[in-house]
Amino acid sequence: MRSGIEYHIEKIHKSGKKDFRWNNLRELVSRYLEGNSVLDAGCGTGHMTLKLLREGRTVTAIDCSEELAKFTQELIRQDCFKAEVYTLDLLNVNQLGNNRYENAVCLDVLEHIDNDELALQKLTSTLKKGGNLIVSVPACSFLYGTRDKDIGHYRRYNKKTLINLINRAGLEIKEIRYWNFLGFFPVLLSEKLLHKKISEEIRYSKKSHHIHLNHLLDRWFSIVENNLRFPIGLSLIAVCKKK
Repeated sequence: MRSGIEYHIEKIHKSGKKDFRWNNLRELVSRYLEGNSVLDAGCGTGHMTLKLLREGRTVTAIDCSEELAKFTQELIRQDCFKAEVYTLDLLNVNQLGNNRYENAVCLDVLEHIDNDELALQKLTSTLKKGGNLIVSVPACSFLYGTRDKDIGHYRRYNKKTLINLINRAGLEIKEIRYWNFLGFFPVLLSEKLLHKKISEEIRYSKKSHHIHLNHLLDRWFSIVENNLRFPIGLSLIAVCKKK
């Protein structure tokens, strides 16, 4: 039986390139990478791993779910690529070796881990000196609600909290920004004023009007969210460097 987290991620996989959020998050993260080797820490269904491979990078992918690690392996095999893929959680990621990678990406993962500080420290140990870590997490702790609990979030992060966490892990912040400004207001209205879960039907529906709306949202994220800085947003993205 799938866990709620796995079911949530597989729904995103089924939507493929139509998922405006994940598609544009991957594009944004790719801009910050330097060098060749990348650890995809929390690979889910493997779309970030596949994008990195298509860019010509050497990738190691890990996920705590054996099912999702196998899913990633099959996805990249079907596209005729090869990568190291392991079933491994972040609290044991140092088993891959110290000072090994030029980059690591950890997208929407830390919020699923009770001891996020230890997980981030162990992830940092896998980076070479001067290596880059790109982290995305759900923002604004006051928005924590039913949907977060349902998909296994221990927390949402405030900017100051995330900065302190990153600094304690031995990382220097190169850039930190809010992202998904547009999504902030529907979630605020739904979770805090109406007290009900927000519907994600738009992201997964095959109805024609939803498809057109997805296209418009994809353009918004590509043109606006990925190029402008907003004072608030549903996510925080931090670009860090190992000291």
